[in-house]
Amino acid sequence: MKVKNTEQRTLTIGIIINLLMSITGLAIFSVTHLQALFLDASFVLIEVISGIIAITISKVSQNKIRGFPKGLFNLEPIYIFLKSILVITLMGLTTWNVSLRAYHYFATGEGTRISAVPVLAYSIAMVILGFCLLKVYRHGNANTNGTSELLSVESKNSFIDVALSAGIGVVAIGLMFISARSPLSFLLYTGDFFITVTLVILFINQPIGYMKQAIREILDGTISSNAIQHQIKKIVTDNIPDGWKFNNILAFKKGMHLQVDIYCVPKESFSVFGLYKSIRTIKERLISIFKLVDVNFVIDDQSRSIDVGK
Repeated sequence: MKVKNTEQRTLTIGIIINLLMSITGLAIFSVTHLQALFLDASFVLIEVISGIIAITISKVSQNKIRGFPKGLFNLEPIYIFLKSILVITLMGLTTWNVSLRAYHYFATGEGTRISAVPVLAYSIAMVILGFCLLKVYRHGNANTNGTSELLSVESKNSFIDVALSAGIGVVAIGLMFISARSPLSFLLYTGDFFITVTLVILFINQPIGYMKQAIREILDGTISSNAIQHQIKKIVTDNIPDGWKFNNILAFKKGMHLQVDIYCVPKESFSVFGLYKSIRTIKERLISIFKLVDVNFVIDDQSRSIDVGK
């Protein structure tokens, strides 16, 4: 499948760039001991490991085997759920660590001074690489018509990483203008606390949002995207055959895979051939947009009208 090949190729490029970024970050951290930098480097290292897992899932998720005739697409939201928990945990642990260090400094007046020059050099390099990575993920997802949830998550995480690196650079620049006798001299020892907490507060909603969406997909909830709902509704309603009524349209999404259940009600005079032609047209148009789609038509005169656009 072309879209899956695009997804896997993009994830592979991302792993290479993330690996370079992570090695650089951990090396600079070993010299500076800046906790915000540790958060940044660890975040990138998670991207490397999770990228390898994502490629594996991308390769096997569409495989239809005995016992799983619709494929293993459920692996994609499970992966996103677990990764979101890992990212949230990392943010929490790092915030706790920098909070303890800041408390120790304010309580005792003792701490480790931050080395600004190597941190700034690291920040500039990471921002440049991060923007390149972000462009790679967005370009790859655009080539899948925006259907790859794996690339969407990696893209958002890359944006967080760019923000972390940029925030670290801002701290480093600020520290260069603060003298030991300045009223702001405490930032020479606690600057990473303030930037880390700020960035965590700004971006914690992203992994929480992905975790909620993954839970919805795992539990077979209908899609929450109004844009997708509107597209599906329009395609279906534009192709209703004579003699039939489509009462109920339900859409479910698991990763890149979309399943649409359409409940049909025959009128007094209807044509099976007309319904078959409509089914084929609807499926072709959905596949042209969402790529990996299963469409089920159910003749059910007991179904109640539930509009997909509501």
